[in-house]
Amino acid sequence: MNRRDFMKLSGASAGLVLIPVSNLAVAQAPVHVAVDDPQAKALGYVEQSPEAKSNCANCAQAKGDLAAEWVGCNLFPGKEVKGAGWCKVWSPRPV
Repeated sequence: MNRRDFMKLSGASAGLVLIPVSNLAVAQAPVHVAVDDPQAKALGYVEQSPEAKSNCANCAQAKGDLAAEWVGCNLFPGKEVKGAGWCKVWSPRPV
């Protein structure tokens, strides 16, 4: 290996070291909203809806796989709510 090839390889290797590990695609378990979370309390969030026809899985704010036990919610970015849950902001999904 000559000096020029060594320098090219060294420069490319040094650049890889600068990539933060947090930017790599790492599977992480979703964060579930706790009923004692301050925002959840303010919205009256419960994990079991008082009415069978009104729950997080059929709310306009729900996103993701709506048939799953835990679903995404626009009100709690980066967190999931129980599909069977409910809060004061519940509104029916548009048809």
